Amino acid sequence: MKRIVPLLITLFVFPFLLSAQNFTLTVNSKGLGADSLRIRAFDGKKAFKTLAVTPCTEKTVLKMKDKIPAGLYKVQKDTNFLFDLLISEDKKQSISVSINSKGNSIFENSQENTNFQTYLHRTEWFAAKADSINRVFEEAQKTMPQYMLQTLAQNLIQEAEGYTGQEAAYKQQVMDENKGTLLASVVQFSKQLPPPPQEYYGNQGALNYYYTTHLFDYYPFEDPRMVSTPLAAPRIRQYAAEIYYLRPEEAAKLADELLTKARVNPVTYHCFFDNLEAVLGTLKSPYFTEEIYIAMLRNALSYDKVEKKRVNYYQQLLDLHTKNLPGTKIPDFQVLWSDSSKSSIYDIESEYILLYFQNPDCPTCTEVRGKLAVNEDVNRAIESGKLKVVTIYFEDDRALWERYLRNHANPKYLHGWDYKNEINSKNLFDLRIIPYMFLLDKDKVVLKKDMLYNEVSDILRHYKIY
Repeated sequence: MKRIVPLLITLFVFPFLLSAQNFTLTVNSKGLGADSLRIRAFDGKKAFKTLAVTPCTEKTVLKMKDKIPAGLYKVQKDTNFLFDLLISEDKKQSISVSINSKGNSIFENSQENTNFQTYLHRTEWFAAKADSINRVFEEAQKTMPQYMLQTLAQNLIQEAEGYTGQEAAYKQQVMDENKGTLLASVVQFSKQLPPPPQEYYGNQGALNYYYTTHLFDYYPFEDPRMVSTPLAAPRIRQYAAEIYYLRPEEAAKLADELLTKARVNPVTYHCFFDNLEAVLGTLKSPYFTEEIYIAMLRNALSYDKVEKKRVNYYQQLLDLHTKNLPGTKIPDFQVLWSDSSKSSIYDIESEYILLYFQNPDCPTCTEVRGKLAVNEDVNRAIESGKLKVVTIYFEDDRALWERYLRNHANPKYLHGWDYKNEINSKNLFDLRIIPYMFLLDKDKVVLKKDMLYNEVSDILRHYKIY
């Protein structure tokens, strides 16, 4: 019976650029016990910034000459939360608010913020009712016999459903009464999603797919002001975490569909792309998925309203990520081997090749080499003659490579150096992050690109390389 209640009390915001507006906030209060009053905005990532700060008195006036875009702002007394402020229109703003003895915020000339405060208090009331029902059931579980507990549970579920229906009706009323405002969009997105079908709870893949396809059912894509609230970014990142566990080709299709929905305006689109990219398209992210990111880049490059400065950058990234995809042959290059012989990488004869690009002094490369050395599946595949492990150094410090050969090179592997610097000069591979492993077949066709160490055993078994 647990449910997610939107915590609008602690909303933050990052601004998107609209036209300039003069802004004045007057706060009348007694006994706040603060040295300063400040208004803060979220930068869209992880940091908060102060837009204005002024000494706190019984009548504190915060003035801003710079732009203050539509959004939700956090007003603080020193570093403590005071109230949320909603700015919905692109016009000169002069807002007055009084703080009563109970700490409640009473707006004197902003009907939307008055409605916002009423909405916050009302949703707190519904949340308290849900918590009360949960506590009753938890306490009953400790003492009540099972047959009585089942009857109580049915009654509590009915009661909870009643409050859920009341809350849904109330939110619809707020939306109807505040049409065209940011408040209406915020309330729309806070509507509770229907729970997944009961049978999905035993299937993690089905749950991931359900949430991926429903998380934005109530998102008002047409309202660009929503990206200046803290509601969009965390939901997009939740979406990215869910989609990560789907089959790559299915996930890529869904990501493409979501970005296409976000094309209602460039502000919304860039917000969705950037937050998805932070999770799924950043090489150092544990959720990085190349198939999804390629679909995202292609979507962005096909959208004619993407910022011009992004287009060349996205094209460069797409060119990098589409290099050496599974099913393609790797490009050939010349190698100096540890026995001083020279040949082409294509001259290696083996049913399968694990091609390992590295820098001998790279700590992660050293760590992965150590794990490969004791991997029973890798060693068994080498001993059977089905697999050759080939390490390639692709930078220009020959002394470093020769020192590695003397002190650390595994005698079971082939060790080579790209002595002509072809890999870097011809941009043959995307080696921004190392170590980088490929699994190749005898024709040098890529079976697996960017293979992680913890995938090696499963992939070898998949191809029956043992």
